[in-house]
Amino acid sequence: MADPKNASTKQSLPPSEIKQSLPPSEIKQSLRASATPAGLKSTGAKSMAELMAREPTSFKVFKKGEEVEGTVKKLTPSEILLEIGAKSDALVLEVDKTNLSNLLSSLHVGDKVKAVILSPEAEEGFPVVSLRRALDNLIFADLERLFKEQENLEVLVEEPTRGGFFVSSKNGLKGFLPNSQTLSDNLTGKTINVKITELDRQKKRVIFSQKATEYITDTETIRKLLPKGARVRATVLQAASYGIFVTVSGENKKLIEGFIHISEVSYDRVENLVSLYKKGDAIEAAVLDVDPENRRVNLSIKTLAEDSFSTIAEKVKLEDKVKGTVKDVKSRGVTVELKDATGFIPSDKIPAGTVYKVGDMINVEVADVDKKRRVIVLSPIVTKTFVGYR
Repeated sequence: MADPKNASTKQSLPPSEIKQSLPPSEIKQSLRASATPAGLKSTGAKSMAELMAREPTSFKVFKKGEEVEGTVKKLTPSEILLEIGAKSDALVLEVDKTNLSNLLSSLHVGDKVKAVILSPEAEEGFPVVSLRRALDNLIFADLERLFKEQENLEVLVEEPTRGGFFVSSKNGLKGFLPNSQTLSDNLTGKTINVKITELDRQKKRVIFSQKATEYITDTETIRKLLPKGARVRATVLQAASYGIFVTVSGENKKLIEGFIHISEVSYDRVENLVSLYKKGDAIEAAVLDVDPENRRVNLSIKTLAEDSFSTIAEKVKLEDKVKGTVKDVKSRGVTVELKDATGFIPSDKIPAGTVYKVGDMINVEVADVDKKRRVIVLSPIVTKTFVGYR
């Protein structure tokens, strides 16, 4: 039986003195036992590294730039958290207010989204991720829907640029509005309704049209509704020096924009379209083709009329002598009104010293019938003989 006195004395000794009181063989055995974790003893692993390799971990290790899928766990203006399988929830980093607002309006708690790792582990121990790519996917998915279904979209006209305006939608998407696709002037700073007419995600190109909200602008649809050669009734919107802008009725009470170039108004020379055509005038015209750039149809008035020049050209013969009235006098020549046509005397055919005035009745001779330029070239008949002296 052990002496209680000695036992208490032994237990009160410090560990170093206890070890010193043990035989050397027992000290080595004791050190080995204390240095070996219980896990290594139970598993048979020879090192801690081997033990950790054998034990499956419940969280993932990520790399910077890696795309991961996560579940929205918290969604507030001050904090967005994702569960991505890491030790702790990932914090979404977004400093842009527009993007943050889009995320808050587009996502819901429980949604699964794709995120990009910005930092696998911040100083506080949690991963930091970005949802910019996911936001782009959401925005373009919505744009593709609007483009496919041709729904209206509200945009702000930010500033003018060459050929049009830069505009932006509420979700921060920027695009281009061509001048040819606007309905009014002074748009800068205004919020307007538009439709998407061109969408290319790869090039990040979005083209809008204000006209498309009231007009049919799809070129294939225009071709089907107004085939080449079709006869249409149009209403004048505006007459300019170079042509007439008109509207043609389409389908579902929507209009198609049309344009008649000055060369397609008449076979004869037209001087002043603005005085000839007023807003609201009804005219008949024939379809020539579709202008894909301006998304409108090109029309012709003269195609429906008889070409009077062809008839006249058949009747007029070279060297015919006719009478006419001076209609216009210019440096390049004199325009003469004939009985059934209009002729022209080039300046190089006018004798020196001869002066013509508007309203003069003159005798002329047919010098040429230019079918390409659609003009009857005339030459004055000299009635006086000049006698020279020796």
